[in-house]
Amino acid sequence: MFRALLPVNHISMLFAFMALVTTACSAQTSDHSQAVILQYHHVSEHTPASTSIAPQQFIQHLDLIEDQGFQVLPLPEIIKNLNQGTGFSQKTLAITFDDGYLSIYENAFPELKKRNLPFTIFISPKAIDNKFGNSLSWQQLKEMQQHGGTIANHSYQHLHLLAKHNNETFKQWQQRIKRDIQLSNQRLNAELNITNTLFAYPYGEFDQPLKALLKSLGYVAFAQQSGPVSSSSDMQALPRFPASGVYANLDTLAVKINSLAFDIVDTQPQSQLRPQGEAAPALKLRVKAKDVHYQQTQCFYMGTPIPTQVTKTGDELLITAQRPSPLNQGRSRYNCTAPSLSKKCHYWYSMPFINKPVNGHWQ
Repeated sequence: MFRALLPVNHISMLFAFMALVTTACSAQTSDHSQAVILQYHHVSEHTPASTSIAPQQFIQHLDLIEDQGFQVLPLPEIIKNLNQGTGFSQKTLAITFDDGYLSIYENAFPELKKRNLPFTIFISPKAIDNKFGNSLSWQQLKEMQQHGGTIANHSYQHLHLLAKHNNETFKQWQQRIKRDIQLSNQRLNAELNITNTLFAYPYGEFDQPLKALLKSLGYVAFAQQSGPVSSSSDMQALPRFPASGVYANLDTLAVKINSLAFDIVDTQPQSQLRPQGEAAPALKLRVKAKDVHYQQTQCFYMGTPIPTQVTKTGDELLITAQRPSPLNQGRSRYNCTAPSLSKKCHYWYSMPFINKPVNGHWQ
């Protein structure tokens, strides 16, 4: 058994080190069995900072993607390749936007169109149907469809899908959420003739029952925890790297897009929705040991190192980690990284958690 514990300022040290080796990593033949998905919201200087990126900074992101040698593919093509296990001809990335804000059309679309880069927008049709002031129109979405845009389901009303109404049974909750997702799909089909089955969880929130519902409806689903995707990823909880707000930094973005996907065998716990105040969950991540420098594995909670143990049995690793104190209120996550033995890059895995509100007021 190996136990990794690093200083409290480790996260800044890790990014500094990883930034130094990213160029070397990107110059090598990378793992073409995986892809990276970036997530944006607003592309504007006049919208909430936490979910926004300035138009000029977005252009810098596109320059970085090209400079690092990535091909940008449509999200449905990436999912098809992962499901078929066919891999990719070179390092691969997808660009996605959530919520369908007008700034995507005004500030991101012209640059994407000029570079002939495909992209995906996850929308909640109620905002468009009700003509909310900062929302895209159906006509603008149709135009973007004609120039590389994939439009996909983000639920009809953008609710907290995990939240139950007072006295609502599990079956009633399940039926209500199913109706919402199907209504969104109906509106997308009616307005845009949508045929894909891609879904992004509002707020990135999901748990096992919601994943099961999406799977029963035939959807591949995307969240907001970080990490690359591969054929071993959970197709109802695919990670995306947030790239807005504090995550828009070019240096750390270069590290993230050059990260590697663990070859996952199993993950625990199954439930991401946790009661407030209980002990933090213990993460158990079982992965293939090949190419993983497991002696330097480290897991973090919201950027702070937490006790991490690694056990190697045959060709598998069991990575376990647990925060000593309860989770913070709202959304949080565990991130685990380990160096590659053959490339100057790091493997990366993230598991999100959501504290169930005691008073019913969902954050």
